[in-house]
Amino acid sequence: MTAAIALVGVVAQAGCSLNHGDNGPPPAFPRGMSIAVAPILNFSGNFDLDPVRAADLLASELTDFDGIVVLPVSRVVAALMAEGREQIESPRHALDIARRIGADAIVVAGVTEYDPYTPTVGLAIQLYALRGERPSFLPDESVVRANQAAGLAASEDSLTPIGQIQKVYNATHDDVVSDVRRYARDRSAGDSPYGWQEYLKVQTQYLRFCWHDALERMATRQSGLFAAASDREQEHAE
Repeated sequence: MTAAIALVGVVAQAGCSLNHGDNGPPPAFPRGMSIAVAPILNFSGNFDLDPVRAADLLASELTDFDGIVVLPVSRVVAALMAEGREQIESPRHALDIARRIGADAIVVAGVTEYDPYTPTVGLAIQLYALRGERPSFLPDESVVRANQAAGLAASEDSLTPIGQIQKVYNATHDDVVSDVRRYARDRSAGDSPYGWQEYLKVQTQYLRFCWHDALERMATRQSGLFAAASDREQEHAE
């Protein structure tokens, strides 16, 4: 657990956030990438949160992004059980699990706040990739420059995440409600007697929204960084 707490500390230092109105490339992860999702790390103190069920919801929302393959959470759970463990314990452990199940990358996420009655959810997400082992989708030098642009430590080591974000979603805030309505418009909110407010009143639906919004923000940020790195590479080549 001590090693796992580093997830929250590192993401907090990055301070990554962005508005949906920002111009830039559409949100995307590197195409051709297969991504595993680990059981959620629960830092909230609320033991009603099921780490595997929450990870299943995250994985489900991750499938909305084109060009990637999302591996079932059950594969990560099985690999952890074979070690007698229930959760990821460090970045190196995350990469070992990803390698063992044949994934190019793995998402390690934590819930820092969890109040189903407000509702309020605090999230921290990191994406680790097996750099150098899958060079076709993630050139090492581009990742280093992208991380430098994001204010992360310059390193070619896979222990540096290629994407990360931390955010708290409090449904008493107008901007969160506005984002929930936007999310609900593209889904089957009309099938519920609550309409779009289903995503505020049903906790699993609200958690879906939170995962999707955080993933979208992280992917949008990374899309811009990788695009900038690619442009610089092209300029140097010319």
